Amino acid sequence: MWFMGLDMASGFWAIRMTERAKLISAFICPFGHVQWVHMPFGLKNAPLVYQAVINNCLWGFVRIPPEEEAEVDQDVLDFLQLECQRGVVPEEKVPALTDTMTVFQRNIPMPSHMGPVLGRSSYIDDIAHGAASWDQLCEDLNKLLFRLRYWNISVSLPKSEFGKQSIPYLSHEISAEGIRATPKIAKGVQDLPFPNTLKGVQSFLGSLNYYHKFIEDFPVVAAVLYELTDEQIRFKRDLSRAKESFEILKRKIVSTPLLRHPDRTKPFVLIPHANRWAACAVLGQEYDGVIHPVRFTGRVLNDAELRYQIAEKEVIAVLRVFQVFRTLIEGCPLEVYT
Repeated sequence: MWFMGLDMASGFWAIRMTERAKLISAFICPFGHVQWVHMPFGLKNAPLVYQAVINNCLWGFVRIPPEEEAEVDQDVLDFLQLECQRGVVPEEKVPALTDTMTVFQRNIPMPSHMGPVLGRSSYIDDIAHGAASWDQLCEDLNKLLFRLRYWNISVSLPKSEFGKQSIPYLSHEISAEGIRATPKIAKGVQDLPFPNTLKGVQSFLGSLNYYHKFIEDFPVVAAVLYELTDEQIRFKRDLSRAKESFEILKRKIVSTPLLRHPDRTKPFVLIPHANRWAACAVLGQEYDGVIHPVRFTGRVLNDAELRYQIAEKEVIAVLRVFQVFRTLIEGCPLEVYT
């Protein structure tokens, strides 16, 4: 299997500002009164607007306005089988501050043949895609590049990966076998000393939350650290259990297992387990007679749930899997091991 990872070059600059947005974001400097023509970095809604543009690019929902489509290269329109819209460009006028103008105010639908180009979404300007063969990957890349040209979005070649058997994506390493935590980031945790402040402990736990799906029994081990107070850390009062949990979590993040890609043609296996204060579960699938993990999850029990029987706590773990991984397992056979 072959993969590619694309990162866009100054993606926000590909989006033209509406007249109302120009007025709202204008600023005064020593050179005079300045208005943005293209969307700058730093606006609160910029990532949301840009994500909407990328979604339209990948899924083919609406077309760009006629006056912008007229500037698209003819070879792009020919490849996409689009005829340039010959609409009348409205006269420019200063809009009122109450106008509901957006980037997609026209909402002109794409033709029916302009369906999804990759069949997957992106995370803002980061796109990851895999194909079973080299030819299929090249074909998908060609289609994607024409879509990006239509939306006037450029790819940053130095930050992109093409034709690899594994690629880095959002601090993960993706391959045909599955996903794992990026080794460089995981090894950086290994040398961390025990924090001297509560804020340092919270920062450590926050960094691990992103990788909690790789760590079995994460809520159980981390519960001691979540219960620490600032006074305990400052005066070093009975931190033996906390330091032990800290070292266990460091070892777990360094030796994170490979998480298999979910295969919706196979039944899933759910293994719940619980103790006095937490309910956890492993979602896996069988390969060659061995159950491999797909995801880990769990949570600490509240005061009322602490009085439940073990079987009832395991039901909480099962419900947790249904809640967190619904999009992965919905409509697939599921075996629960108790």
